[in-house]
Amino acid sequence: MVINNKIKRTMLENKSQYIGSLLLIIISCMLYTMFNQLTVSMKNTSTAFESNYYQEDASFIADKQIKNIDDLESRFNLRMEEIKTFDYTVSEGKTLRIFSENKKVNVPAAIEGTTLKGGDIIIDPSYAKANSIKIGDSVTIASKNFKVSGFMSMPNYIYVIKQESDLLNDPKNFGIAVISKEDLRNTGEGNISYAIRFNNRENIDDNIAKFKSYLKEQNIIVLKWSNVTENPRVTYETAKVDGIEQMSTSMPIFILLLTCILSGIVIWRMLKKEFALIGTLYSFGYKKKEIMKHYITYPLAVAVVGGIIGTFLGALTVKPMLKVMLAYFNMPMGPMKYDPKYIIISLLLPITFLGLCGYFIINKALKNSPLDLIRGGREKNKVGFIEKRLKLDKLSFSTKFKIREQLRSIPRSSFLLLGIAFATMLLLMGFVMKSSMDYLIKDTYESTYKYQYQYLFNTLQNGKSDNAERFSISPFSLKSDEKHSFSVYGIEGDSKYIILKDSKGNKLDTNKIVFTKPLADNLKLKAGDKVKLINKLDSKEYDITVDSIADTYIGEYIYIPITDFNSMLGYPKDSYMGLMSKEALNISKEKLLSTATLDEFKNAFDSLTKPMQAYVGAISFMAFIIGLIVIYVVTSLIIEENKENISLMKVLGYRKKEVYSLILNSSSFIVVIGYLIGIPLLLASVNQMINSATKSMNLAMPIRINYIYTLIGFVVIYLTYEVSKAISRRKVNRVSMTEALKSRVE
Repeated sequence: MVINNKIKRTMLENKSQYIGSLLLIIISCMLYTMFNQLTVSMKNTSTAFESNYYQEDASFIADKQIKNIDDLESRFNLRMEEIKTFDYTVSEGKTLRIFSENKKVNVPAAIEGTTLKGGDIIIDPSYAKANSIKIGDSVTIASKNFKVSGFMSMPNYIYVIKQESDLLNDPKNFGIAVISKEDLRNTGEGNISYAIRFNNRENIDDNIAKFKSYLKEQNIIVLKWSNVTENPRVTYETAKVDGIEQMSTSMPIFILLLTCILSGIVIWRMLKKEFALIGTLYSFGYKKKEIMKHYITYPLAVAVVGGIIGTFLGALTVKPMLKVMLAYFNMPMGPMKYDPKYIIISLLLPITFLGLCGYFIINKALKNSPLDLIRGGREKNKVGFIEKRLKLDKLSFSTKFKIREQLRSIPRSSFLLLGIAFATMLLLMGFVMKSSMDYLIKDTYESTYKYQYQYLFNTLQNGKSDNAERFSISPFSLKSDEKHSFSVYGIEGDSKYIILKDSKGNKLDTNKIVFTKPLADNLKLKAGDKVKLINKLDSKEYDITVDSIADTYIGEYIYIPITDFNSMLGYPKDSYMGLMSKEALNISKEKLLSTATLDEFKNAFDSLTKPMQAYVGAISFMAFIIGLIVIYVVTSLIIEENKENISLMKVLGYRKKEVYSLILNSSSFIVVIGYLIGIPLLLASVNQMINSATKSMNLAMPIRINYIYTLIGFVVIYLTYEVSKAISRRKVNRVSMTEALKSRVE
């Protein structure tokens, strides 16, 4: 059609609006493709890793060495590995956990280098990188030199943390390594544990229950049992991928909705300007379908170009993002596979959204008769319902002009409001995560844990300790939901090293049974309630009454007096499993299962905050760009719609500053309101995202934001607004005084 010749010209005349829409679509499709393909790649990688290297179904520590492993493998149709491991102190605060080489379960996967031989050692790559260790280097373990032959990852240590209760990894101060069974035996070190994996991948929970029951029949006491589904070294990776999967749809679709609003505003404004032209086309014999086809080309052209570019850029970023994820989660890089489904959806989403939006708006305009269209349409400068109800007479001209400017284009104001709210959510997301982590560490961990050293023994201990406080720990699950697991701690009455407080800040009595807030909230418990639990070691049922609830986010735990703990589980009266102390204790390594210090946790937190700063910076930059696009496009629309007013102001002698103030500052209060709306929306969405991601983990995250970060965020958003205004001043200056005369002639 001849009228299609004007498409390119019209787009170039209003290039800021179309470029803004194009950029938003590119960002949306890029994020959709990147996040979804990254999720697919991570799931494929972890599934292949689990299968090819025989990830455990469970691991446990027994009170005696199990000799009949071959018999157990045959009886229960499983793989079973005896594992020897010990923690080697490289230097003060730096530990390397040494494993014997597994052949049947949790087989180490080579990432780089050669296979393991006698006198060789393979190390996890994050620890090696953090400590500048290269292949071919020599490291000393237990007074013996080992040659670093390669880097590896283990399927039960995807997220390399020292203790299962740790939240943060610290590759600078903790890592894992593997040497041959013979080399480990020659060191004279090592605690024995066992890992099992069933060959039949169905009914695993039932098979685990039968296996545990058999151990009990053989009088083998299980000191510690951990299913892989409860192992944070594995589940943290799953939770992270689930979080990305949630963002992969919600964020791009929100950006597309913003684009739909923007496109709708631009198309409607163009149609209003061309009502007379459309009426003339009708009179020349053009059909509604032909006119619809012409005008729908505008949003579809932007959607197609933006979709192709965004999808292509998203596909390009998947591999670098996967490398970043695999550096954080220790897994071997698998073959890259793109799911064509997400490529197709990424291309179709903007076409569908903008196509439908454009169709409804154009169809609404074309419902007018040709005569009405030639006359400029039925609706002309209608005063809105809100504007009618507002009494603006007592306000200054400047204030009245700015308010009316926003009320007379509700879609445009809504677009700006939602755009600013979304930019605010993006900008403050990193700050919310940092504030929440600060609160978790400083206001929760440091106020709850007053010890410096924690020692966990590999066998049950008896007696008293003068220089430390005793504690014990045992895994439990709900009777009503055996997949919901948590730990029960036995601690000293009037403990000096674990301080629990209620919601008012009052110290709780540790001679009573105390539930932490995350556990109580998840189970919907209050003081005085009873709950039925099952011990995961002996499978017995226990009734526990909630005496009080501690307002702390250290995890899902129950604290009971250690004497009651021993009595309940049938342990000797003065027995315990670990010690807490202010000073380092002289305990033989052969007796210890693990050692931890609060300094290690703080160091891990410090190491996490450094990459988080880069994350906050990247997110802030994206928020700045989106905010700039939204504000600039809205400002451009305001200028286009007010060309006649700007021209009249210049004719009447208004100074440049006064014109800038009336036209460019009219959206100031919308920017402020959008920012204020964005904060609660962000807190609610992050809380929902964290709760969903950590549902399968013994973890709760308090969502907080520091007031200083809120102020910084507002400064950045308002600075974006000021930058956009500065760019738009040239457009105001280009409006000539003859514009008003032209419109009067027309």
